[in-house]
Amino acid sequence: MSVNVSYCFHLPDPTFHQASERFTMNLITAIINIVTAPIAIIINILVITAIFSCSRLRTPSNLLIACLALSDVLVGLTVQPGYITYRLLENQHRSVPCFLMIVYGEAFYICFGVSFMTLSAVSYERFVAVRLRVRYNTFFPSSRVVKYMLGIWTLNILFAALQWAKINQAARGIHLILWCICLLATLVTQVGVLHIVRRNRLQLQVQLQAAENLLRQREAKLAKTISVIVGVYLMLNFPVLFVTFYHQILRLDLQTYNHYSWTETLALLNSCINPFICCWKRREIRQKVKDILKKITGLGS
Repeated sequence: MSVNVSYCFHLPDPTFHQASERFTMNLITAIINIVTAPIAIIINILVITAIFSCSRLRTPSNLLIACLALSDVLVGLTVQPGYITYRLLENQHRSVPCFLMIVYGEAFYICFGVSFMTLSAVSYERFVAVRLRVRYNTFFPSSRVVKYMLGIWTLNILFAALQWAKINQAARGIHLILWCICLLATLVTQVGVLHIVRRNRLQLQVQLQAAENLLRQREAKLAKTISVIVGVYLMLNFPVLFVTFYHQILRLDLQTYNHYSWTETLALLNSCINPFICCWKRREIRQKVKDILKKITGLGS
């Protein structure tokens, strides 16, 4: 299967003449996304509301988590509906309007680029918190975190827009390479964080300063939470990153486009899983989400 731009601008050739081979996988993955998209939207909005409605929760790490949740909301609002419509139209009509392909492709690149970079930022934030506690406020004041978030969104929108220029192949390649760099940086940072947490845990056994111990325990607990989020994210997103790089950048053949269906669906599932991990591991956010739900349902009155 060749990658060309003959069907829809800079997007890869979807080979609709082979759509019948993908009918079952298209249907299964579309159903999975139909189920998970509304869940992703609702629970991520609850997490964002919980963080921004409580001043105590507007910490730098939580603001970055809110940025990740915002990306997941947009995945549920744009990427997943685009995927569902794309696969169902492909099954029924053996073609998909170019406009829909563009919306899906651009939203996918923007949202997943934001997610990769935000996870790298979250990982580095935790590294600074456990390794350089004295200088933490210098690196991560809340105002600067907001600027980081705006910069991440701007950069990914810019890279997506550059795909419309005549350097579309180079822009897509740079974008994917940047994702890989973020992936590597996140892995290295997480290894460093877990090493420091383990070392600090051993030190806690011989230290007597209760306040310092409590602070370290709190930072270690949050670091472990971020590690779980990062681990699940990398596990679900690495396959689509590999397939996209293999096919669209190296221009090597895929035996079937079902590889895209499954790897993209795995990546999209992350938007539904992330907020549950966040609520499960972060008691303060979980409690605030419960309070919001009680107000909405009237059970708290």
